[in-house]
Amino acid sequence: MKLIKHKLRELISIRRGASLSGEYYSTEGELTRLTLGHFDYQGGGFKDNTSKNDLFFVGPIKQEFILNEGDIITPLTEQTPGLLGSTAQIPESGKYIQSQDVALIIPDESKLDKDFCYYLLPSKIVKQQLAAGAQQTKIRHTTPDRIKDLIVFIPELSEQMRIGNLLKSIDRKIALNREINRNLPLAA
Repeated sequence: MKLIKHKLRELISIRRGASLSGEYYSTEGELTRLTLGHFDYQGGGFKDNTSKNDLFFVGPIKQEFILNEGDIITPLTEQTPGLLGSTAQIPESGKYIQSQDVALIIPDESKLDKDFCYYLLPSKIVKQQLAAGAQQTKIRHTTPDRIKDLIVFIPELSEQMRIGNLLKSIDRKIALNREINRNLPLAA
């Protein structure tokens, strides 16, 4: 398999989220504001954020910041070591608002398969480059431009699609097994 060197800017576009005023945070509502707590940086993927109770946003918001199912997001701030480079996919359309600490990753699907992109960003080579270029020491930050400057090596599109489908299939099986285990009766 031949791997081709690219800067991510050749393969993706990135959009920073909206700056959301705290005066519109609420304990109930229709739109959930995405936070860093929505990233499962250890297991990978999206998780419900149970650490806050004011996750809803009831103020005015531009439609472009309301995300769709399958959209790929990544954090721009690392409040926990290992968070930079994590990815998650939005589980449901029209429910989540992209906040300013979260970047939306939009792959050019003529060059980069969306599923492959989802697994590429949290890869060791990308995370190492992000860590090396992150600003600050306690809470590190990155920017869309820094992410776009990262170097990756990728196969041709058909191979990306095969790899992306395989990894997604494995993730589905893992999720199903976790759900089965959660529903097993406890031994007395």
